[in-house]
Amino acid sequence: MIDKNVKILVVDDNELIRTLFRLSFKKIPEIELYEAENGSEGLKQFEELNPDIVFTDIMMPGEIDGINLCKQIKASVHKCLVILISAKGQQSDIDLGMAAGADLYKVKPLSPKDLINIATEVISKN
Repeated sequence: MIDKNVKILVVDDNELIRTLFRLSFKKIPEIELYEAENGSEGLKQFEELNPDIVFTDIMMPGEIDGINLCKQIKASVHKCLVILISAKGQQSDIDLGMAAGADLYKVKPLSPKDLINIATEVISKN
């Protein structure tokens, strides 16, 4: 399924969503999973960890929401895939996310199988 080690950072203020990621990826030894509760913490961890993929919610409390986090990651020297996950599923929301530089935009809810398929798909393409 995944033939190389991959660092994934999940940025979401919802503990249940972060738990979903943990449970989804816990049996895949090639994936190192990291978590952040908000955009500011996510940006700090991004800079420290240099992950391969960042899954980020759009609506989060604090100074940096998911759209701004995506823009800052994409402006970085370190290349990283950004997957926006949001309950906002209107075309205008998707367009905004893609204009910010997102590699994918997925609408919640997502199942463990969805998360594994998304990660596997983007890893195999890069």
